[in-house]
Amino acid sequence: MKTFKRILAAVLAVAMLLGVAAMPASAVSAKPDDAEEKVYVARMYIAHRSRDYNTNGHTWIYIENLTDSGIQVGAVVVPKGKGVSVGSYGTTIADGAGLYYNVEAWRYRNVDPIDWIHISKDLTEEDLVKVSNKIVNTNTWSYILNCAYAAIRIWNTVPGNKLVFLYFPTLTQFQISICRDRGNGFKMVNPPLKDVYKQIDNGDTVTTVNTDPTILDE
Repeated sequence: MKTFKRILAAVLAVAMLLGVAAMPASAVSAKPDDAEEKVYVARMYIAHRSRDYNTNGHTWIYIENLTDSGIQVGAVVVPKGKGVSVGSYGTTIADGAGLYYNVEAWRYRNVDPIDWIHISKDLTEEDLVKVSNKIVNTNTWSYILNCAYAAIRIWNTVPGNKLVFLYFPTLTQFQISICRDRGNGFKMVNPPLKDVYKQIDNGDTVTTVNTDPTILDE
């Protein structure tokens, strides 16, 4: 009996060795070091802040530079170590409906970041190009296509958590709140007024002008 078990064990061992030898190289489990490591150049946030005078609040995008050089975000260049907020406005800003840069960063500069909720995605260089192209083609605001529409349109450009535009910014807040990796607050850049812009035009003809970010009564 013992001899039979030894023979059976030897046969099984040989079969396993032959199976591994015959296995294609691609089928052999690779070490983690064999996988190509992604290089991230930016981090994108989608955030929502409730407002006392507007129960729907405001939803916007924030992109921070993770590199040692400037990166292109829509129609602006973000220096190393800095970031830019991107959001659409209609009735609460003097220069009229459209897409703006750094209005949120300027308006909320004295607000505790825990006051807003967010999720984030890290962006490769290819991802950032896609996001940047989407930004320069999202120069719109209306009572239907509001701030949540612009932010979600930009956010969904690249893989990761997807959000659905459901008209009310509060419903965007709810979607963010049920994401497993949601957070409360992140630090935005504190921009001087000269770095607050309105986007003019779309696509290849896009440009920016300085704007007054002061809040107007709705």
